[in-house]
Amino acid sequence: MKLALVLVAGLVALAGCGTGDGSPTTAGGPISPVPQSAAAASAEYNDADVMFLQMMIAHNNQGVEIVKLVQAKQAQKQELKDLAAAIEATQQTENTEMRNWLKGWGKPETGSADPHAHHHHGGDGLTDKGLLEALSKKDGPEFTLDFADIFVAHQHNGVALARTELKDGKNPEAKALAQRVMDSRTGEVQQIRTLVPGQ
Repeated sequence: MKLALVLVAGLVALAGCGTGDGSPTTAGGPISPVPQSAAAASAEYNDADVMFLQMMIAHNNQGVEIVKLVQAKQAQKQELKDLAAAIEATQQTENTEMRNWLKGWGKPETGSADPHAHHHHGGDGLTDKGLLEALSKKDGPEFTLDFADIFVAHQHNGVALARTELKDGKNPEAKALAQRVMDSRTGEVQQIRTLVPGQ
């Protein structure tokens, strides 16, 4: 309950704010700025780059699914819905960029369904579907609290995927995206932790 109240209160500054480039902000700084333009990926890449893009697309798809739950809840504060919309826009833009890169390389959007194929990336980075189903049935402060917990864990998984790409990847554009993912997701998590001391 404390997490829910503090999270919503801390997001009040989000509405109507901006960085000057159209990126939404809160009192803690920019929230997942949407890339202004999508750079074409060079032809220099390796298997780690391909796997990162495939896994990150799936991860972002699920992230969009999570934040859409916020927008569907009538009882949620508008500031929280605005934050969810900003995250959705960012992750959809990233996915368009990544799909274009994979297409340019002649690679599929989805990778192997074998979970062992993702072992050295720390797993597939996805949140358990049972948690999302349970979350969708909640509302009010209980929903807000559980959303925050799931959101933080999900973004941590995204950071882990990006960290692996920075270590093993070869393509400069994919690695630059991985750095953006690390920065934006880490910023979102730090923002929640600032709002909830001791989390």
